[in-house]
Amino acid sequence: MLTDHRHQEILSRLHGTGRVGVADVALFLKVSEETIRRDLKMLEERGLLRRIHGGAVPPRLDQERPLQERGKLNTREKGRVAVLAEALVLDGMSVFIDTGTTTLALARRLTGRNLTITTNSVDVALHLGSGPARVNLTPGTLRSNDNALVGYETVAYARRYFFDIAFMGIAACDLEHGWMDYEEHESVLRRTLKGQSRRAVLLADSRKFGRQANLCTFGLGEKLSIVTDKPPPEAFQDAFAGHEIETIHT
Repeated sequence: MLTDHRHQEILSRLHGTGRVGVADVALFLKVSEETIRRDLKMLEERGLLRRIHGGAVPPRLDQERPLQERGKLNTREKGRVAVLAEALVLDGMSVFIDTGTTTLALARRLTGRNLTITTNSVDVALHLGSGPARVNLTPGTLRSNDNALVGYETVAYARRYFFDIAFMGIAACDLEHGWMDYEEHESVLRRTLKGQSRRAVLLADSRKFGRQANLCTFGLGEKLSIVTDKPPPEAFQDAFAGHEIETIHT
């Protein structure tokens, strides 16, 4: 059986029962248990499941993890993205930085810069607040797992201003559904920021490609700048071709 067909069967069983076992799937598909273990590893790397002893369960949603825990994942890739994104910032700019581990990595590189920063991240605001930048913190309801301010008031505040550049995180990028988020708060705010900035920039480490989340935020053809740590997979490059999409990578 071809790899794609095995993966489809594994995911179908996972969605139906909430758990799959290596031995059961190997027996059903008439392949070795080692083959299934490799399949599960590949699917976990795509963010489609989470391996456990003897099998797999649905992936733990990123928004369920505290920001401190998420910040320990893919740190090298996020650091590369932050370095590339910093080069887009000129002194005197009005910049929006939304919440997330990659955007926080960027904020750490902007210490000492003469900027006007608007953010819905308490962590970003605290990090930059002691420097020369003028920092504006949006209103909103505090979300405790990542110290983000979210909700109607946050979006309404963002709509009142226009920014030179908006840096946004993103949860996933899927060929069929485009750029995706887990929560409506992020999705609505990011669509708003795209319309309120001269340049809308998504910070997406390379592991975001080929993953899915819950909500469609942007189509793959929408005008955006994408900063990532290495070239996107060829299928995504083909999807971007012909659109006003700038991809920045090492």
